[in-house]
Amino acid sequence: MKLEWVRSLTHNNAVYWSAFSADGKRLATASLDNNVKLWSTEDGTHVGTLKGHGDGVTFVGFLADGRIATAALDRSVRVWPAEGGTATTTMLGHQDYVPAGAVARTGTLIVSGGFDKTVRLWDAQTGAALAVLTGHEAQVQCVAISSNGKLVASGGEDNTVRLWDVESRSLLKTINSHTRTVEGVAFAPDDSACASVGADGGLKLWSAKGDAVASVEVPSGKLKSVVFAPDAKTLVTGGLDGAVRCWSVSPLRELFHVRQHRNTVYGVAFSSDGKLLASSGFDRTIHVWAVQQ
Repeated sequence: MKLEWVRSLTHNNAVYWSAFSADGKRLATASLDNNVKLWSTEDGTHVGTLKGHGDGVTFVGFLADGRIATAALDRSVRVWPAEGGTATTTMLGHQDYVPAGAVARTGTLIVSGGFDKTVRLWDAQTGAALAVLTGHEAQVQCVAISSNGKLVASGGEDNTVRLWDVESRSLLKTINSHTRTVEGVAFAPDDSACASVGADGGLKLWSAKGDAVASVEVPSGKLKSVVFAPDAKTLVTGGLDGAVRCWSVSPLRELFHVRQHRNTVYGVAFSSDGKLLASSGFDRTIHVWAVQQ
């Protein structure tokens, strides 16, 4: 695996998250400038802006039907038309900042995590609040949904990763392995594993049941984001040191890293075909990379 820099895109404030559309033709980026920008992946043209959040946008994702979901520090979760424009649904319930979100690969499930220590499930079709999952003892910093939509993983400042069953709305397992805040969680596309990264510099792999599989630590310290490649054989992390690191899953080891960002890499995202990677940073920049196998 090799990363070749393609282009850089910018916002007027830190960029927290990015996501590719299912067809790979668009890239959406969420920023603390309160906006989501839409870009053409073919040539990097800015093709639209989603405006309406009253504070920084921390998450953006494409729903299965092409619509766009966002979460923000204004405590709201919103759904927007696929072509952009004005939000059609606003979901309220969090009592503090919402720094994390995730969308199901199929269906209409949205998950959000908040500083109010809760993980919340929403129906993007109706805007209904489906569940409030409680148990975290401090702010929730990250959430993820398994590819089959049956599991949710969350991590937070209580140093735990928690696995939840979507259907029963119940806690399946609490994982106490990180020694500092859990900053990122991700499921493998085939749901064979879950990964977590933390402020302790740890990258940890778990089975879908939450059993420990492998663990490494990055000498440079705090890791902020993690994503599996579509083939589930490699994963990518972003860190406080501005590095984007590529890892083999089995065995878990670093393959290489690139350092294009000036500081923290808040989000990393693959296109569905695995040919593009986007890294989003506190330096107000999104770097788009071509993935060479």
